[in-house]
Formats: sequence, structure tokens, C-alpha cells
Amino acid sequence: MGLLVDKIIDFHVHMGKTSSGGNLTAEDLVASMDKFNIQYSGLSILNGIETGPLNDKTMEAIDQYPDRIIGFVYLNPRDPHAIDDLHRCMKHPGMRGVKFHSWKHGYFPSNNGAIDGLVDAIAEYDIPILTHTGTAPLSLPQQWAEIAKRHPKATFVFAHIGYLDYGYDCVECTKDLPNVYVDTAGQVEIQVMQKALKELGPDRMIFATDWPYKYPGSEIVKFDAYDLSKEDQQKIFYDNAKKLWKL
Repeated sequence: MGLLVDKIIDFHVHMGKTSSGGNLTAEDLVASMDKFNIQYSGLSILNGIETGPLNDKTMEAIDQYPDRIIGFVYLNPRDPHAIDDLHRCMKHPGMRGVKFHSWKHGYFPSNNGAIDGLVDAIAEYDIPILTHTGTAPLSLPQQWAEIAKRHPKATFVFAHIGYLDYGYDCVECTKDLPNVYVDTAGQVEIQVMQKALKELGPDRMIFATDWPYKYPGSEIVKFDAYDLSKEDQQKIFYDNAKKLWKL
């Protein structure tokens, strides 16, 4: 059926050094966005140990393209200065979310004593929390669902719908949690996508690519497998992200 919407928001992208040795810039990101008619992208930079300098680079990219790039504050709850960096970064008007990656930072989300205080502080800003899900044993959707249950006033977005091994589990553990959305980046299993569309509905699904690790064209064309109305496409590809970011 093809894409029926005029504009796209890509909720989840990265830049910087890649595992293959490349070093992708804000210019590279925006060039890719232009190619696929993507109006805004949600950027976090993950390739490093200290999150503060990575957040600085995200804010620099926003300053370079303030009308195209939205920023996520990348936080590690094991960092004693994480809450200070949250407040520092949230002074920048282009920072409109938080990114957690428990697999990269080496902690079990539901067994981390510092994460609750961080989530409480994030909730005060009323911004979405994007978290990687689908990589065992540290980034399972079930683990993050426990956090979401403990913090019903916080809004979560589970990236990848649990990825390739935990897609069904991701939908099952989030369908009764109204404060949890999922992003579609990298989820290619038709049955999982169908289950998400049925159990969560287009109101709780957000288009994302995980650029540069995924090709935006492939992430867009995979929706041809589903008979979605223009209204439902509009929610997934644009409106839901716009609502969470308060654009």
C-alpha cells in the first residue's frame, strides 16, 4: 500500500563512531533525513563510557540543526553524577527525553538501586524515557516493565519491541501498562508487529530507525506488510512522537 503520510518523525537515531570504524556527523544524519522526508530525529550518542561528554555532543548537534534534531539525555544510573547531568542537560530546550541502555552500561534495570530516584526526577520533566530492550541478560523488556510498573507517572518507550528474541514478551509485558510505548526500529518479525498493532494499537507504537545501524528505507518499507489506514500511519510515523516531545 505504501506510505500515506507526508512527514515522518524518526524517534531513535545515533551518530559518532561506529563499530565498522566510520564517524558519522550531524550533517550525515540530516542528509539521510532529507532523503527519506524525515522532519525530526531523536538523537542520543552512545559510543563512550562517560555520558556527560556524549550529551555535550548531542547538544552541539541540536545547536547545529535546531529545527531537525531532538535530543535524548544519555544517563547511566551507576554514575553518581547522573542526576546532576540530567538537570544540566534539561536546561537545553532541544533535550526532550532520556535514554537508558542497561546492556551497554552493565546493570540489571529491575535490580538497580539508583534507577528509581533517577526516574522520579525524569518524571518531573514530563519527558519520555527511551530504553533499549531485547538483549539478554541485561536489557529484557520484562525488566524494564518492572520499572514502568513502579513509576506509573513516567512515560517509557521500549526500543525495538524487544528486538529479535523478545518481541512477543515485550508486547505481553507492556499491553497492560498504559505508560509504555514501543518503537519499531529493527523489529522485522511480522507476527510480532501484528501482535503489537493488535494488543498495543497504533496509539502506542512509534516509528524509529536506529540509524545508522538500520537503513531508513528498509524500516519504512516494512510497513507495506500491514493494512494500515492513513490515520493509523499518521499516529505511528508522526503524531505519537510529536505528542511525547510536545512539539
